[in-house]
Amino acid sequence: MKLEKFIYSILENPSKSLMIYLITLVLFILSVLTFPTEITKAKMLPSKDSDTFSVYVDLKDGSSTSQTKEVTSCISQILINKELVTDISVFIAEGQPLDFAALVKQSALKDKQSQAEIMVNIKKASQRDIQSYNFVSEIREELQKRCSQYDANIKLIELPAGPPVLASIVAEIYGGDSFENRREFAEKVAAILKKQKTLVDVDIMADEAYNKFEIKLDNNKIIQSGISLEQVKNSIYLAYEGLEIAVVNESDKQSQIPIFLRLNENRIFKSNDKEAIVEEFSKLKLINKHGFTVPLSELISIKKVQKEATLTSKNLASMINVIAETNKDSQIYPLLDARNDFLENFDDKYEVTKADMLNLEFTNKLTNEKFKLVWDGELKVTIDTFIDLGGAFIIALVLIFFLMVVYYKSFALSGGIVLASFISIIGVIFAHIIMDLITSDTFYLTATSLIGFIGLIGINSRNSTLIIDFSKQLVEEKGLSINEAIAKATATRSKPIILTVLTMVFASTLLATDAVFGGLGVALIGGTLISYIVSMFFVPVIIKNHLNKIIN
Repeated sequence: MKLEKFIYSILENPSKSLMIYLITLVLFILSVLTFPTEITKAKMLPSKDSDTFSVYVDLKDGSSTSQTKEVTSCISQILINKELVTDISVFIAEGQPLDFAALVKQSALKDKQSQAEIMVNIKKASQRDIQSYNFVSEIREELQKRCSQYDANIKLIELPAGPPVLASIVAEIYGGDSFENRREFAEKVAAILKKQKTLVDVDIMADEAYNKFEIKLDNNKIIQSGISLEQVKNSIYLAYEGLEIAVVNESDKQSQIPIFLRLNENRIFKSNDKEAIVEEFSKLKLINKHGFTVPLSELISIKKVQKEATLTSKNLASMINVIAETNKDSQIYPLLDARNDFLENFDDKYEVTKADMLNLEFTNKLTNEKFKLVWDGELKVTIDTFIDLGGAFIIALVLIFFLMVVYYKSFALSGGIVLASFISIIGVIFAHIIMDLITSDTFYLTATSLIGFIGLIGINSRNSTLIIDFSKQLVEEKGLSINEAIAKATATRSKPIILTVLTMVFASTLLATDAVFGGLGVALIGGTLISYIVSMFFVPVIIKNHLNKIIN
């Protein structure tokens, strides 16, 4: 057989054997170098093509419902004119019905007049020629440019492909002598994140300092005017919040229908000052027990106070979150760029030091005030997932190594088998590069890719043991030399090995185009194809000097 003669010529010629080692080494180095050069990009899971997404709107604290409604109306008008959008639901001063993403995005906690959420449904995937995440990326800039009245922060939220998190990138800010100092430092962190090209929807999750007017009832004047305290309280609440005053019973309804009463919803103050509030309250008149009308403004006092900030903490430590989403990119790369900016281009007032692999610590050179920046969000999930799967891969290699040692009684031969299995990473990486070239979106090395790589270890180890055992049998039973036995065993086993490989490739093509499990399918395809080449050429070369030990 031609294959047998070719393998035998490699085994007999030391220079050819060395060439196999060199080619394998070069391919391995080139495949590994694709990560720092970002030819191959890593991400826990690719973006999910969904039929819905959300728009979160946050105006400055203290903004009115009418201002929030103006912003949401602008957004809705743009969206409804898009061909792909089917319907829209707007929720002002409250969160939308909880979905997978909103579970941890604090949607249920929204109750301010300055907050709103918009649920957007688009056409089914079969009825459009663009993925939902690409559509969201296209309209983001238009919405933020045209509808950012009153400094509104507009964020577009997609359903996550994996575990829901607060945001793709979360910078947790700890330390500082006060909330104001911590927020000021958070603004510096947000400024660095906004400079990154692929980071969008940057937001500081902390209240801004603003003034409000506090209304206090003048009990003495109320008593002297002949009006009850309860009447004054209800009148104020009825005017601006509304009350459920009664119910209606209908025979065809299962429950009572509440009657909700509120004065004109457009009743707003002309300006944000005390005089405007007094003028508005003077128009509300109450009737006392003597039948006389008393302006509400005569029964209250108005005081300007500063709104107390809402404090957040984690593990009993006060903190502020700065969040950001990625626009068609992995979380890792903009974070590394931002981290370099923190180390090299941050405020000169601060001394920046590395706390661990990614986290940073900042010390104010003048006041010695310390801050700590801890990264969280989908980035943290991605890093933890890759560390866990990397650990599982190493454990699998170690277990297979010791299993081979027990079976063959040879550390060197067992190490060769494990090395041949590890080299299949070449096929996994290059398969991802090819898929990235032929697909419109970036094809990431994902968590499912690593799962496929772990699964390949057993397949590759089995190929090696087939060749070793058959070679050993030929030497013992046929009296062939080591090189002749290896060449014949490799050529003979080539057909069943290639049939196994093709079966795996054809089966994995069904997974290759899946949004979540595409990485698994591509890893199995590339890994099994390279495993065939490794089994035919690298394995014979690496075992030829160790086979005689297990025979004797």
